[in-house]
Amino acid sequence: MDDFQAKRSPGEQSYRTAPLRGLFAHSKGGFYHDGRFSTLADVVEHYNSHLNLRLSGQEKTDLVEYLKSL
Repeated sequence: MDDFQAKRSPGEQSYRTAPLRGLFAHSKGGFYHDGRFSTLADVVEHYNSHLNLRLSGQEKTDLVEYLKSL
C-alpha cells in the first residue's frame, strides 16, 4: 500500500475515511477507500498493524461490532 490517497488530501498527511453512518451498505462492495478489504475485520487488522495499535483479539472484535452498530 502506498500513500497516494494521503498525498491527495489538503494537508498531504492524512487519509480520509469513509463516513461511518450506514457502513453496512459497503459490505457488498468492499471496505476502505478503494474496496480492497472484504470485511470490517480486515480493515481493523490493517489499521492495527499499520498504526501499531496493539489491539487484542477481543478489542478488535468489539471494534468491528461497534462499527456494525453505527
